[in-house]
Amino acid sequence: MSAVTVDIGTDEKAGAARYLVETLGLVDPTATPRTVETAGAAAQRLASLAGAHGVLLDNTKGNAGPLLRHVGNLLEKKYGVQPMDMARKLVYSRPADPSLLDELSHDYDFVVTGVGACGSCTSGCVRDTVELEARGIPTATIHTQVFMNSAVAHSAAFGRPDLRFVEVEHPIAAVSDDELQRRALALVDSVAAVLIGDAA
Repeated sequence: MSAVTVDIGTDEKAGAARYLVETLGLVDPTATPRTVETAGAAAQRLASLAGAHGVLLDNTKGNAGPLLRHVGNLLEKKYGVQPMDMARKLVYSRPADPSLLDELSHDYDFVVTGVGACGSCTSGCVRDTVELEARGIPTATIHTQVFMNSAVAHSAAFGRPDLRFVEVEHPIAAVSDDELQRRALALVDSVAAVLIGDAA
């Protein structure tokens, strides 16, 4: 069976590209480099995590929720944060609904989110981080090491090259809960450092 290709006009191609970039928030890897205005400043870092009220934002990628829960438990035990709540995105490959981000920024002192473990979910996590930081909420975002370069590229494309991310071993979807606990222990101090900056 031979493949069938359909030739569409230049206007249709341009319209499709605009839809992917402007509506779905994707980054065109073939686009001409452009100057991007900074998308707001970083949120002020917390003076301390002790007593802070945070939330875990699960992007619904496989094992993201359990890993985040282990990180939250460690933040409670080691850094004295209040018991952490869990929020969830509907689709890992897209940015979170703005109303959810508004709610989180109103109700919490900080957010820990992830996990960027593929191209589209990494893009979505970075976009969420940009939006939360613009709302004044310090946000620590976890990506697997395979997608850290992608996270950095996306943060620059979204106008926030200053963002810092937390790295976890790849993959996470098919590992045991004991292994997730081990990885959470290995990265929790980095999460704290992102949230409190120079105070870490």
